[in-house]
Amino acid sequence: MKDTKDTAIKMYADKIHDIIKRYDRFLLTTHVRPDGDGIGSEVALYYALKNMGKSISIANDSPTPQIFRFITPDAGMYIYPQIPPEQAEVVFTLDCPTLDRLGSIREIIPKDAIIINIDHHVSNEYFGDVNWVAEDMCSAGEIVFTLLKNIAIDITQDIATALYIAIVTDTGRFTHANTTPDALRIAAFLIEHGARHTEISQYVYNTNPFNLIQLNALVLNTVRLHAENRIATVWLTKDMLEKTHVNAIDAQEFADIPISIDGVSIGVLFREMMQPNWVKVSLRSRNGFDVNAIAKKFGGGGHKYAAGCEIPGSIAEAQQIILHELEKTLLTENKL
Repeated sequence: MKDTKDTAIKMYADKIHDIIKRYDRFLLTTHVRPDGDGIGSEVALYYALKNMGKSISIANDSPTPQIFRFITPDAGMYIYPQIPPEQAEVVFTLDCPTLDRLGSIREIIPKDAIIINIDHHVSNEYFGDVNWVAEDMCSAGEIVFTLLKNIAIDITQDIATALYIAIVTDTGRFTHANTTPDALRIAAFLIEHGARHTEISQYVYNTNPFNLIQLNALVLNTVRLHAENRIATVWLTKDMLEKTHVNAIDAQEFADIPISIDGVSIGVLFREMMQPNWVKVSLRSRNGFDVNAIAKKFGGGGHKYAAGCEIPGSIAEAQQIILHELEKTLLTENKL
């Protein structure tokens, strides 16, 4: 099994390395409402390609969450509708299971560009010219690390810091089921190579603006239990964001609140989207429950224990639809 995995890694690394050597203009992007894995992966690859003398830009649909801005480059990063001045020959999509999840960035990808799809979602649609999709890796950051090591790229402090953020956030600070021995070994390697662990801990986990704490209190006040306390829900409205002056991009961690409740197997965050009458549904689970299967029924996806989808209607309507589906599945699996 290990020989097969090593062979696949070498094949993908060699193929991508060949493309990198043949082209000069690169664009890196990740999914809408980017998280630490998406930002960390593209920033690490940005510095790696920059050090190889390539012309490189990052372009994302959504702003970078405040907690990750300390690792982003001073130049060469664009948030739509700002776009890079030159057309890319090669586009890396990172931590993004579908082209639609790129948002507006999908529209600026040149039709003749080579797309390299690097991802670890089970719901990936293999839309690239090269698809390195490794569901057994903890994060897209782990795949980027594996790529850089296999093509003998020096892991600088900036690269190590970005990759450490990708891994530490997607494993939930090494608490999620995707925390593998490889993830821990790579994290140790990155710290040995200068990853700014203390700075990451401070900015990502221990620096909360007062208004974000106020929003957290409002969200906590919405906690409800369902299905004999097996399901917990919270919700977040646009009014709550406006009242506390918090950008929605900085409120993604609230999805972890309901699943943290003792005895709960499924946690759900319902958040009003900026688009009227649409609700973003973020699902978290444990005890073997597959929320990716639920999200896929509504056009979404993700991982077994963390997935999401978007549903038209109000929060109350979305809650009714999702709870019905979750309770039905729990009954079918004899877990209720």
